Amino acid sequence: MDALSRIQQLGMPKRNNELWTFFPVAKIPQQEFLEVRDAPRTATFDASSETDFAALLPLAKNARTMVRNIADGESEMALIKCNDDFGHTIFNIGKNAKVSLEILDNKVLHEIAAERFDLNLAEGAQVEVFFANPANDLPLRFRHFNIQQAAGSSLRFSSIERGNGITRVSIDDFLKAPGATFEIRTLNLLDGTSSSHHRLTIHHEAPETTSTQFARNLLSGHAYASYDGSVIVGENCSKVNSSQLVNTILLSEDSSVSVKPVLKIYHDDVECTHGNTCGELDADQMFYLVSRGIPEKLAKKMLTSAFASELFQALPDSPAQKRLLQVLHEVI
Repeated sequence: MDALSRIQQLGMPKRNNELWTFFPVAKIPQQEFLEVRDAPRTATFDASSETDFAALLPLAKNARTMVRNIADGESEMALIKCNDDFGHTIFNIGKNAKVSLEILDNKVLHEIAAERFDLNLAEGAQVEVFFANPANDLPLRFRHFNIQQAAGSSLRFSSIERGNGITRVSIDDFLKAPGATFEIRTLNLLDGTSSSHHRLTIHHEAPETTSTQFARNLLSGHAYASYDGSVIVGENCSKVNSSQLVNTILLSEDSSVSVKPVLKIYHDDVECTHGNTCGELDADQMFYLVSRGIPEKLAKKMLTSAFASELFQALPDSPAQKRLLQVLHEVI
């Protein structure tokens, strides 16, 4: 089944679909995806098992597929930039390879843009994926990641989201063998009427697998952020460790956040936790700094900078950490 046919079969996203609970689905142009077309669709990808519109969209729009194979034991750093509104990239990463991937925005502004990334990690592969692009005025952007992880592989995903439009990052991660680990650290720095939405499903399909989700939000103006994270632990998957923590600071009365953790656990020998905090800048900390002669504006900057940078300081010394901390130094 091709992607456009699958979209027509599923129908357009609706708010009562658990994948799209918080997203403003009315903003998605619908007619061009619902009408039947005679033009051939991408035939090299079986879309029949996909359920997420964002995963299907680049394929339905005939995105050209780029495939990159990285050999066993190789080390590579790469920049990925889509040259069109729609992109599809496949990385097959060999055994014990070490890879760092930075994703850059397409700077040409269009009504809608969508990218899909398929990352296949062989045994022992170590991969980091990150992006921290300048704010832009792209009205609507989707990024979907499908990740398959073999034994002992690790993937670290980290990002800073800015911009004036609507963005959605969706991730399906499959931890398929013991020792596989997945970690995401994401920060929203939003102002105006911008909104950012993260939708994750972490599939623990083997024992002794680990996933960590850590998100922070700094929201001003009428900005809105949502984090919808699901963890599924399969039968016979003992000694799984999974955690999720979302921290938000609202810098204005009109900013808001929505968080929905979901745990589906089918084994009792696991450790799965989730937490969520939301509030304003700490009044006692502000008072402490101001009472010692620090101007209020500078005190606010110090607290927000510490809140944001702490998220990425825990990363190992790597291109991702250097890039993310550099961006924070420039924008906060």
